[in-house]
Amino acid sequence: MSSLRKIKKKKFKEEITEKAMDYTKFVLDENEKTKVFSMMALSNLCKYYRNYFSIPNITDKNLVKGDTKISKLLEEQTLWCSFELEDIIQRSFRTLTRLIEEYDYEDLQNPNQRKIKDFKNEFVVVEFSKIYQKELINLKIKFDKYLKTRYEETENALKQILVIFAYYNIFKAQICNKIKDFDKKNRMYIKTLITKTDKKIKEMEEVIVESGEIDFEKEALSLLAFEEAGIKIKWVGYSRKEALKARKKYERISG
Repeated sequence: MSSLRKIKKKKFKEEITEKAMDYTKFVLDENEKTKVFSMMALSNLCKYYRNYFSIPNITDKNLVKGDTKISKLLEEQTLWCSFELEDIIQRSFRTLTRLIEEYDYEDLQNPNQRKIKDFKNEFVVVEFSKIYQKELINLKIKFDKYLKTRYEETENALKQILVIFAYYNIFKAQICNKIKDFDKKNRMYIKTLITKTDKKIKEMEEVIVESGEIDFEKEALSLLAFEEAGIKIKWVGYSRKEALKARKKYERISG
């Protein structure tokens, strides 16, 4: 092994050891864990809103400074813009700015601040990922029978809703341990965000559940009925052959 490779290997080992030691201190500091995980959850939620809905002019710099403003979501941006999420998205962006202020995280990208390094620590990232995956799995189990559909875009949209639920649930659980310590204005603002988001999530959950478990054969038969009534349809997710087969089955059962 060359001396250069030995030096690189030694340096890598030292860096991993240092990160492991930092992580051990992090795990033992409940206050720090709450702060970092609430920031990570909300930061991921905000970036998810920005990326999934293709919201323009929302950069990390905007989020740090609180310089965020979004317009009404258009149909092209999402299949489910009818939920009118603009208010809670805007409040989420501005709550992130307030957390930066409360936690004295002036620059999320500054590697020279000790607390900011926690976001870059691989051990911390893995720990947060475990929390997120557990939350997402629980949500998928809860809504499993409502997520199955032959329409790929619809199924994907439903899955995206669960990602939002997961990040928000983690943020809410973590922030409840810290909110009492915040400045009064920030505390009231975050409480309003939670109230409004809880209400919106309940509305979204009701829509998912009310849609019910999909009967694929009945949906196919419904499309066939429209076609035979002279209405032009697109066989998306289903085929005419499947519908005819389903009709024969129902006719056989009914005698």
